[in-house]
Amino acid sequence: MERIKKAVVGIGVAVFIAVFAIWMLQSDLEHIEDTNGADNYALQQITDSNIINMDIGALNLVEAKELFNNLPTFRSDKYTGVSEIYLDNLIANRFEITLYNTTVRSGNFRIVLVYNDEIVHEFKLNELMQTYTLENPKGTVSLRIAGESADFEFSYDLI
Repeated sequence: MERIKKAVVGIGVAVFIAVFAIWMLQSDLEHIEDTNGADNYALQQITDSNIINMDIGALNLVEAKELFNNLPTFRSDKYTGVSEIYLDNLIANRFEITLYNTTVRSGNFRIVLVYNDEIVHEFKLNELMQTYTLENPKGTVSLRIAGESADFEFSYDLI
């Protein structure tokens, strides 16, 4: 009887893994090609609504901690989609975020701050350092990125 239970559990686990693997491979998100030229980083297909609603997935995002300054660093050589990099529900006197080395080499890319389901700030690309402050935030604050076959890198820090 014990052998039958183990066999049934083993079969159930194998079926679950197979279904999960098939589901992961069936992603309908494909890379969105850069059609507006190498020096134009403006998004062509991903909209503000996609960024606010987070209604599309993402491909090829890599996060790491920088050894020198221990800041979260995000990079990709071909990123497509929308990702939430930071999320918090705040009631504070002040929220300050600084981005470092927002480098974009190709593709289309945006980095935005979303506050209570509204894009309140778009960070500049190819800047060494930039800071944005929210005074008396009460609600959800989120740092989001959107890209279309983007080759990028940046770090951020919260104060």
